[in-house]
Amino acid sequence: MTKMFATLAALAAFITSAHAAELRYSATLSGADYPSQTNSAATGSATLTIDTETQTLDAVVTITGIRFDQLAEHLAHSQVGPMHLHRYQGDDVTLIMPFPFGATYAETPAGFTVTITDYAYADAAATVGSDLTIDEFVAALANDPIYLNVHTNAFADGEIAGRVTQP
Repeated sequence: MTKMFATLAALAAFITSAHAAELRYSATLSGADYPSQTNSAATGSATLTIDTETQTLDAVVTITGIRFDQLAEHLAHSQVGPMHLHRYQGDDVTLIMPFPFGATYAETPAGFTVTITDYAYADAAATVGSDLTIDEFVAALANDPIYLNVHTNAFADGEIAGRVTQP
């Protein structure tokens, strides 16, 4: 009987791990395209990895042409942060996930980087009042325009942005 339970437990673990996935996304940010259209010379790139088992996100973002002192002051000093993911559905734009300003941001000679590991999706969604579950978030990434926006003092609606897509 014990051997049967051990076999069933191993099978359950295998099935669970077979459904878990690391999903990779990327974005190229600029001020030339929708939704920012600011013609800013700043640029950026982002790589996002979502672990569906742990329901966490890892992110590496590199921004050139924007300095810390240019980031939207009112957002940089809030839980939302000056950079976040927005979901665009026609005229309806909703905030999905913040990238709070803090230790994950590092200033570089050309701009800044953000490196986040094991960011709990549920905590991020709760911060901005998003009611999307992790499964709905992943589905939205596949079906809706999701943009990473960087907000600055000069462009409160976002100086640069890039659509998040699977490479």
